[in-house]
Amino acid sequence: MGEESTPSVSEQHPSVQDAPSLHTNPELPEREFDADLWLDRIARALGFGWLSDRLPGGLPPSYLYAIVLITTIEPIGNSYAYVAGDTVAYLKNPFLFLQPIALLMAVYGARALRRRYHHVMQQMEIEQRASEPAKLLDIVPGWLPWLFFVASLVLNFTRVLALGGPGVIYEQYGLPVVIGYMVVNPIWATIFAQFLAVYLSIELLAPWRLWHSDVGVHFLDPENLGGLRPFGELIKHTYYYMVAGLTLFALIAYGPVIVLSEMSRTATTNVMFTAVWLGTVLTVAFAVFTLHRFMRREKRDELWRLERLRQEYIQNPWDIKSFSIADGKQETVDEIEQRMERVSATREYPATFSIWSQLLLSIVLPKAFQLLLASI
Repeated sequence: MGEESTPSVSEQHPSVQDAPSLHTNPELPEREFDADLWLDRIARALGFGWLSDRLPGGLPPSYLYAIVLITTIEPIGNSYAYVAGDTVAYLKNPFLFLQPIALLMAVYGARALRRRYHHVMQQMEIEQRASEPAKLLDIVPGWLPWLFFVASLVLNFTRVLALGGPGVIYEQYGLPVVIGYMVVNPIWATIFAQFLAVYLSIELLAPWRLWHSDVGVHFLDPENLGGLRPFGELIKHTYYYMVAGLTLFALIAYGPVIVLSEMSRTATTNVMFTAVWLGTVLTVAFAVFTLHRFMRREKRDELWRLERLRQEYIQNPWDIKSFSIADGKQETVDEIEQRMERVSATREYPATFSIWSQLLLSIVLPKAFQLLLASI
């Protein structure tokens, strides 16, 4: 009588299934991200939603909010200061012309990063794979932008009180400075609050929630990165926006010292820049480290699970000299070992020299640029 064929590992153990593909399922149409962010809702409340609905191109309300306010408030305020004989900020510090660029970049960056995060979640098919997908899909808590906005208002108006109040500021610095503290700063605070909320949600909340999820790792990923390359690339890409922001910050803070001899550097500027830079470094370090630990944990757990499964078909599994495979189980053991090799081959992000070098360069670049400007 011929030997009966041995069932595969998956047939004998239904729990041993191939991980689902992390490429978007062609049967599931990709959905574009079109939800309003916190700043979009603020802009709609101020009438920019009405304008957005009637203009061609489908510009989000937050874009119109930023474009209209930046192109009106800044020119009007500085023109009034010039006519009234008050200090014109843009003449005192020409590098302040970079501030509108930073504001527009923050508005665009918030939506672009949120849209890219949505795309990454679809690539990884989180909605189908996670038992609680909402925790990963709805990554920006509704209260987080409000927290940053209120904190910025507290700092702003604390500064106003420290200077003696609006009346004293008007007498000493003029109307444009009063408007700056009472109107302009709160408006700009909404823009930066939105960007910070998206940035920190991607760099801190997303890796943390992935760690506590049951998504797992795609060990059949042809790139041998567990299907998490899109997630890792998003973390890196998100930090690039902060690098650009720090570079603009350095130019605004140190540029006038270089071109205007009457201005001098202050220790406060150095400390502030270093503190912000260190804070951003800690965020990206947390994201990368958490992703690395997540992959390492999933890889270790899967290897141990497969090892326990293999031991069921091996006699004396702890002794390399005397172990033997049970009769008719060679094919099953071979299949398990193939799976173990596949799992072992999965690299933990960041896994290549290219990824490491890009991360390190983006971390070092802002501080190196600041030190260069400070030394001139």
